[in-house]
Amino acid sequence: MTRVGLTLIGALLAGATGMASAFSAEEQTAVAYITERYADAPEPGAQARYSPRIEKLWAQCRKREKKTGDPCMDFDIWVNAQDWEIKNLKVDLLKNDGAATTVLASFDNFDRRENINFRLIKDKKGWMVDEIATGCDLLSNVLQGKPSKC
Repeated sequence: MTRVGLTLIGALLAGATGMASAFSAEEQTAVAYITERYADAPEPGAQARYSPRIEKLWAQCRKREKKTGDPCMDFDIWVNAQDWEIKNLKVDLLKNDGAATTVLASFDNFDRRENINFRLIKDKKGWMVDEIATGCDLLSNVLQGKPSKC
């Protein structure tokens, strides 16, 4: 093989490795973001940033809450419960399609295993939660006052 051929193959391999590293670093950032949010005080997700779509739904829900006196949300969707004692937290990347990243947070809450899916989007400031899905609820549905599936 010629020196030019070897140089070309080396450049291609280096480029492919560099792309894989950049892709993995971005994925890890989404996983790290959700992992960090589970350490938020006073409750998981307290410091989360939400997408403009979800922020609008939060605002509508709070407005409805003031009008009716009914709580906007009567549980913490980050733990799928009102109370929590999180153990064995594991956050894994499920999907990254370029426009959005989906991660799964799995943990034990008291004696129950929970699996919470997060759809994240990114802007110049970092990650934003665009949806949260438990086995029963979607954040967007809860904020709109739709009944739980469970």
